[in-house]
Amino acid sequence: MKNNYHYIIGLFALLSFASCSSEEHFFNLQGSVKGMPPQSVVLEELGFNETKLIDSTTSDKDGKFSLKGIYGEPGLYRLKMGPQEILVVIDGEKINLKSDWAHVADYTADGSPGSGSLVAFMKQYINANEEMLALEMVADSLNATSAPDSVIAMVQADLDSRSKAFRAYVRQVSDTTKSLPVAIYAVSKLLSDNSELEYMKTFAAGLSKRFADNQLSTEFKDKVRELASQEKTSGPRIGTTAPDFTLASLDGKQIALSTFRGKFVLIDFWASWCPPCRAENPNVVAAYEKFRAKNFTILGVSLDKDKDKWQEAVTKDKLAWNQVSDLQGWESTVAALYGVQSIPANFLLDPAGKIIATDLRGDELERVLAAKLNAENLVQK
Repeated sequence: MKNNYHYIIGLFALLSFASCSSEEHFFNLQGSVKGMPPQSVVLEELGFNETKLIDSTTSDKDGKFSLKGIYGEPGLYRLKMGPQEILVVIDGEKINLKSDWAHVADYTADGSPGSGSLVAFMKQYINANEEMLALEMVADSLNATSAPDSVIAMVQADLDSRSKAFRAYVRQVSDTTKSLPVAIYAVSKLLSDNSELEYMKTFAAGLSKRFADNQLSTEFKDKVRELASQEKTSGPRIGTTAPDFTLASLDGKQIALSTFRGKFVLIDFWASWCPPCRAENPNVVAAYEKFRAKNFTILGVSLDKDKDKWQEAVTKDKLAWNQVSDLQGWESTVAALYGVQSIPANFLLDPAGKIIATDLRGDELERVLAAKLNAENLVQK
């Protein structure tokens, strides 16, 4: 449990917020943690640019402590008790926190409605996260032992279903909680999922109607606008149709991406002069040989300028699939179209031409291909 909380707190540190208001409130947080030995207790506010120390003390022999401070609006805080850490919402003037040292994250906080909502969300989040991690380990183990494709596909389908249900739960909490810090903390779990950007835009637009405008909501809206701006320059997202393009092959033949519709296609951006690309090529070759007979192919897009060096690398690395390039290096129009800013980079497309995964490397490339191709075969059967 302790490690999960460190992980969760670390995630929120990527999206933290400042609090300010013309109306300030004094608060007193009284804590009682059964079985906690005397030790330092620190309360920190998670700020937009920094983590601010609010108060510190030492717990007594009965696990009791008292912390005080001033808050302008409800916010998210971190309570550090020696090696243990939990998140709390400061949204009241008198808060009584009670817990057990053996399960400190499962606390109650009278006087803080937001903390109650936060604890409930955290329980569900941790359980869902642990279940999905366990399934990922099972899937990896099955792939490593060459288990039947049907078994791997069933595990992957279960994992996908749980992931979908978790995202739906996060949206439900974000849309219904009466605590602004909890709403924004919950929705922050979706920030790394580009497919949820439209939802976050809608969520951000509705904050003013649900809560009074304050620094917390303003900072989140700014973050969503930043993500939306990055999206415009970062190329296509997972779940969207891959933009079509046509480039010349080594023998001068014009090859269009659309000609591969009906197959799973890995668009592989690389170059002869790129050491990481050359180091990754054996993995790509292995994946091609393993899955080429299962409705899968690769389209290599080179960012070379020298055709001879490009040809030499293709031959030396034994890249047997279609290769195309406009020989413009980083000025490649297709690299710009796909928002490629570093290589190697790749995009996996399904038979309908939709992007279903990106930037697959090493063993992950084969694992994802096995899951996607096997799932498709089961559907067809």
